[in-house]
Amino acid sequence: MSNSKDPFIEVPAGTAVYRQGEPGTDMYIIESGQVDLVLQVGGEVLDALGPGDFFGEAELLEDQVRQVTAVAKAASRLLRIERAALAGVLGQNAEIAVRMMRKMAARQRRTDQRLQDLLSDQGKARAAAAQRAAAPAAAVQVPVAAPAPAPVAEAVPAPKPAREPPPPPPEVRPAPAAPVAAPTLVLRHASGQALPLDAARSEFLIGRPDPVTGTTPDLDLGAFDANRTLSRRHAKILREGALYFVRDEGGANGTFVNGERMNTGASIALKPGDKLRFGSVEVELATA
Repeated sequence: MSNSKDPFIEVPAGTAVYRQGEPGTDMYIIESGQVDLVLQVGGEVLDALGPGDFFGEAELLEDQVRQVTAVAKAASRLLRIERAALAGVLGQNAEIAVRMMRKMAARQRRTDQRLQDLLSDQGKARAAAAQRAAAPAAAVQVPVAAPAPAPVAEAVPAPKPAREPPPPPPEVRPAPAAPVAAPTLVLRHASGQALPLDAARSEFLIGRPDPVTGTTPDLDLGAFDANRTLSRRHAKILREGALYFVRDEGGANGTFVNGERMNTGASIALKPGDKLRFGSVEVELATA
C-alpha cells in the first residue's frame, strides 16, 4: 500500500501490479523483490525482473493499454512514477532515460528474434509439406508367388536338455564422481581491498549504488570510481559449476577482459589472474 506522499508501494507475492488491457498511466522501478511479465493467454512468462529493473514504461510513453500482466513473484517494493511526474524524474536523472532506451531496445531485439524463429519454423514446415506432396501416394504392389510346400521331414528325436548356464556375476558399477567444487575467488583492487565471490551463489551484479531506488549491487565498486565511470548495472559475473564467466550488461564506459573490450551482452570465461576493468575501475580475479 502507499499514500499520497510516499511514491513507493508494497506488493504481496502473487498479486498483480496491473493487468493486460488496463490503461498504462504509470511505470515502476523495482527496489526489492521480483516481478514477472506474463501473457494473459497461455500464461507465458516473457520476462523475470529483479531489483533495479523497471517495467510499464512503454505503455506510459505511448499512452497505450497494458500489453502484459505484471505479477509480483515475491513480495516486492516498487517505486511508482506517474505520467505527470515522468518528465521531472528524467530531468533530474538522465541515466534513467538511457536505461529505459536500452531496456526497450533489448526487448525489441528479443521480439525480432522470436519473429525470425517463427518465420524459420514456418518455412521448414512448408518445405516438409511440399516434399510429402511430391512423393508417390502409394507404392505399386507386385504379386508374390505362393511358396512351394515344404517336404515332410522324418521325425527327429528331441535333443537332451542342456545344462543351464551359471548366473552371470553381479554387475560392478563405478562409484559416481564427486562434484567439482567451485574455487573461492575474489576481485582484488590495486588498493589491496578484495570483494569475495560467494561460492554458494551463481550470479553477482557489478556496479555502483542507485540513489533513485536505494539499491546496491552485489559487488559494489563505487568506492573505487572517483570519476563515476561505472553504471549502476554495469556487468555480471556468473558461475556454472566450477567455472566463472563475466557478462557485459551495457555499461556506458565498457567492460574489458585483459585489455580487450567486450561486446554488450557477450560472456567470456574467466580464470584466476585475469585483469578486469569496469569503466575505469581495474581489478584482478584472484584466489582467496
